[in-house]
Amino acid sequence: MSTALGGGRRRNSHHTRNAKRLCALIVVLGLTACGADPAAPTNDVSAVKEDLTKLQGTNGLIRMPESSSLAKGSVHGTYLAARLLDTSFSAVASERTRDELERVLKASETDLVSQLKALVALKRSGSSSWGSYGPVLERGKAALPAVVTLANLSGYIDLVDVLVQLEPSARLARLEAFDADPGVEDLLSGALMALSNSMYFSNSEEVRSMFPAAQSALPQLIDSPKGNGLNYFRALTAMTNASRSGLGSNDFDKAAEKLRTLKGCKEFPSLYRMEADKSSPCSLSISAAMIAVPGAYDFGENK
Repeated sequence: MSTALGGGRRRNSHHTRNAKRLCALIVVLGLTACGADPAAPTNDVSAVKEDLTKLQGTNGLIRMPESSSLAKGSVHGTYLAARLLDTSFSAVASERTRDELERVLKASETDLVSQLKALVALKRSGSSSWGSYGPVLERGKAALPAVVTLANLSGYIDLVDVLVQLEPSARLARLEAFDADPGVEDLLSGALMALSNSMYFSNSEEVRSMFPAAQSALPQLIDSPKGNGLNYFRALTAMTNASRSGLGSNDFDKAAEKLRTLKGCKEFPSLYRMEADKSSPCSLSISAAMIAVPGAYDFGENK
């Protein structure tokens, strides 16, 4: 699941209004203070730091809680941790973390997206050496397509989501509309992915009005975490971008209440589960994906 966010891009008034409605939902996540409301809870960054420190593997990288029995961490897990903590990630990263990230960056067999993820994590670890890997960034920019269709949507989001953390002005591609029958899981997932990441397309305003059938299904999708868990979270991150969904402030409040039931597991109280069962494992992917909601997370300002 993508963990895309706006990357500091300017958002229009549509996003601003919807972001205000999302305040209750995002405060539940414990990742941002949600504007300047003095009554809103502050970030519990220390709890997130503590949980991620517990997940540091023997190689210095962050392990996924879903597979926490593994001794070594992964580049992907480390990248997700860096996205959760942003500049505060330096408090979790060790010298071994930075050394391993550089080893990955120098390894010829490492794929491009993994290299870019390692580079984001290295930058947020506080290391100044990340600037020495300009060729990796240039390869990432060169790999961006001009047009996105359903066929290359997932790959484009995986690439641009990481790339804009390093190059906010990276060239964006245009999304071509596709039929998205909400009764077909793969098509619905594609529509939700596109809506969630509308800021990553050059025709972002147009994208927010695409997929009317999928948008009509959003109220039902966010009403319950049951069923396809990934599509539930995709719907949560898509709802502020869906201009034709008909969702209002009451829907956001209800979603926030349901989301509270998915917070925490046995070892990691600051992270989120995909399953309602409290004995199920937390998911770093899901937790990081929640910062994808436009306007919900101001990097560096609440750390």
